[in-house]
Amino acid sequence: MTVSTVSERPKRTAKTTRSEPKIGPLSADDLLAAARLMYVTVDDARVHAGLPALEMKLKATPPLMQHIFDQEPELSWGAYDGDKLVGFATSHMRDRQWHVAYLFVDPAYQNKGLGTALLRTGLAEAEKREAYITSQCTFTYNPKAIALYTRLGMFPRKNLILMEGPPCKEMKCPPPPEGIVPRMIDSTALLTDLNAMDREIRGINRTVDHCYWLADDSHTGYVFAAGNSLVGYAYISKQGFIAPVLTTRDTYLPDIIAHCLNLLAKECDATPKLWLNGKNFTSLQLLLNHQFRIKEIALLMTNRMFCDMRRYLPSSLAVF
Repeated sequence: MTVSTVSERPKRTAKTTRSEPKIGPLSADDLLAAARLMYVTVDDARVHAGLPALEMKLKATPPLMQHIFDQEPELSWGAYDGDKLVGFATSHMRDRQWHVAYLFVDPAYQNKGLGTALLRTGLAEAEKREAYITSQCTFTYNPKAIALYTRLGMFPRKNLILMEGPPCKEMKCPPPPEGIVPRMIDSTALLTDLNAMDREIRGINRTVDHCYWLADDSHTGYVFAAGNSLVGYAYISKQGFIAPVLTTRDTYLPDIIAHCLNLLAKECDATPKLWLNGKNFTSLQLLLNHQFRIKEIALLMTNRMFCDMRRYLPSSLAVF
């Protein structure tokens, strides 16, 4: 089986063949199919690694995937075998960082070069746009993906540990520190401050993502102040995710996490979850002391480091 890359999406044909999958622009009409393919592929990798399948049933495209695609549809590609979507990649640019949000290939079509072709297509576009940073996150139980990204210049840099706590109604929250005060972000007036903190700690602006989180009813954003100075921000979702979290000093991180756990417990009955780098020892110990457990481990893979992980918890693997 050969792989060809084309500048336009291949024409749909009445006859479906597996002889020559082609890569072209991903259509908005195929987003739900792409999301379903993602979970089929994830479950296949999990089962082969001895982990339980997630068995997700999707009726609509996940909002985050829709958001990423809508910003720049030209940064998403599909692999098509005739009329069938058999692989896809969705990426985004934030300043000079190009990040692969999703890259999945149907298990029946793996080991045929489709993943490499999709990634090379994205890297070529990133080079045209003069991306300085190329990055992606993948799970440690997927060695094939790790090998693919490493081979094409994105190396394992940091571990990301998904921590999950007991349900809020059962969790004994750590006392919130009095020296730091949270304030809800109720408008875009704070975008300048959020961007300034992002530039310092992450090295990258991402106004478009802040606007998405602030406009999404399932997220609540907070800034945190010590005295007259802003020292961080955090978003909390109704699904229980505390992410992203950013602090101007690493010593503030466990304090802001403690505030977030208390805020989440007051707002909704969910199971708290967050991504944490393993070197954030104090925050890790805080969570372990409050009955959190490790659910998954992923890797941040990049051509170069771009973020101070002592002061940052990522939003997700798709929007780091």
